[in-house]
Amino acid sequence: MFDNLIARAIIPVTIAVTGFVIFVCILLYSFVKSDMTDEALRNLNNCADTVIKSTSFAMLEDDRPSIQNIVTSIGTRSTVELIRIYDQNGKVQFSGQGKSDIQSDTVDAHIAEFLQTDLFTEETALRDIDHANGNITVSLPILNEPKCSTTACHVHAENEPVLGFFSISVSSENLEETLAVLRYRLIIFSIMVLFLTVGGVMALLRMNLFLPILRLTYNAEQAAQGVAEPDLPKSDHKLGNLNKDFRRLVKQRDQALQDLQALGHSDKKSDDGSR
Repeated sequence: MFDNLIARAIIPVTIAVTGFVIFVCILLYSFVKSDMTDEALRNLNNCADTVIKSTSFAMLEDDRPSIQNIVTSIGTRSTVELIRIYDQNGKVQFSGQGKSDIQSDTVDAHIAEFLQTDLFTEETALRDIDHANGNITVSLPILNEPKCSTTACHVHAENEPVLGFFSISVSSENLEETLAVLRYRLIIFSIMVLFLTVGGVMALLRMNLFLPILRLTYNAEQAAQGVAEPDLPKSDHKLGNLNKDFRRLVKQRDQALQDLQALGHSDKKSDDGSR
């Protein structure tokens, strides 16, 4: 019976603590993953914006070799998977992947989405993380500024909102590795918290509940064998009124036994006197 009581006390606590720890860790991981993903996109967005600004002078001068040199240099970085500059019709004009990529008719999904909208601002950007393919992609429109339509060597009409698009894709391997380390550490942390919490709860239950119940059970067995209340082991009062009520009952039993014994003696004396 006592083992059943321990199981009924420990199992619900273990289940509740386990569920709470898992829920908190999943929630924490989702928040951290979202923050790290947003930060990676912001960094890549800033990088794309920097490249556009770095090539703006060469674009004004229509210096295509300089633009291609910048794009090629960035494309040689180990983390860069793709870098392209498209014209306003979505055709690749400059690429870090070589001439074959420029000559292809491939249109990135982001650029196709850009071509379907007429709303372009300095804040317009398409950001995406493809966890399946391990890529982080940011695409920005290259807006038509006043100096673009007034320069003598490279004229664009004033009513053209966008002159082209810039797209860069980098590997998300570092991000995935960081998230994997985070998952591993959260699992270890969850296991540690689970064992510490369940162990602490078990220790508290043992000290404040199970041992007092064992003492009370032992006292009940002693009382059942006829031990008087003063001779019972002292209780620690951790069970509160339960201990007091038990000892009161034992006292009442002892008193009833004493009364019965006294009544028996008086009856015996009466019988002796009548004889």
